[in-house]
Amino acid sequence: MPHYQAQDLAVPGGSLRFAQWGQRGPVVLASHGLTANHTCWHALADQLGDDFRLIAPDHRGRGGSAGISGPFGMEAHASDLIAILDFLQLPQADLVVGHSMGGFVAAVACAGYPQRFRQALFVDGGFPLIDALPAGMSVEQLTQAIIGQSMQRLDMRFASRPEYHAFWQQHPAFVDAWSDYVREYVDYDLVGEAPGLQSGVSKASILDDVASELVSDVIPEALGSLQQPVRFVQAPRGLTNGDPLYTPERIADGGRRLPHFSHAVAANVNHFTIVLSRAGAEQLAAEVRGLLT
Repeated sequence: MPHYQAQDLAVPGGSLRFAQWGQRGPVVLASHGLTANHTCWHALADQLGDDFRLIAPDHRGRGGSAGISGPFGMEAHASDLIAILDFLQLPQADLVVGHSMGGFVAAVACAGYPQRFRQALFVDGGFPLIDALPAGMSVEQLTQAIIGQSMQRLDMRFASRPEYHAFWQQHPAFVDAWSDYVREYVDYDLVGEAPGLQSGVSKASILDDVASELVSDVIPEALGSLQQPVRFVQAPRGLTNGDPLYTPERIADGGRRLPHFSHAVAANVNHFTIVLSRAGAEQLAAEVRGLLT
């Protein structure tokens, strides 16, 4: 098990929680998905061990950073990554890894602070999923359409931790993939006291982030200015363990924007288990080592 430490950092709007695994080696800064938290990277940390320094925040509105009042959006999250590097007196991250929404954060960070990131690894995220918000659809409706059950839980209350586990165990992505990594991840998400336990994720942060990543000009502009090498690793199955989140056309279109781009498809994982499983983490660790060693 690599060394683990969590810390808090003052940022505009409140206190940002971030964690570090490992104490030496290349610096890997990791950005999690839309309703996730830093514990999703525990499996990758175990695979990388102490020979890599893996650093990951709870993004604004999630986990230990849930109390931040804002601003939200990809640019705010990218600025927080820089604040972490500055706090740790690290002039540069050797690699920024972004899963799902984290891929969009990574794109904006690399574009806005090109000297602070050598290269990026997008994990089933970072490229636009839609060209425009469908007519008559609100950002909240779009969010519900895309992430469904993950969004539903934000308005729910749970009588106990086992009840919350059962809610997640019926999610199609985890029906056959429940593990200690997933249990740790969902337990960290839970706040309050029984019988009124609830997800600690701020709904306001989710809606602002979806608007920023999917229906604003922030991502197209960032992708249009990226100079760092970008590696895209696709999950072959999607959010509900069915069709992949990204079509080959979407990936090809995103890659055409970039001067240094490569693409791979992971094996036998879905959008969640590409990070929240040993099988997914083994493949991501191989990608990280391939990029940095």
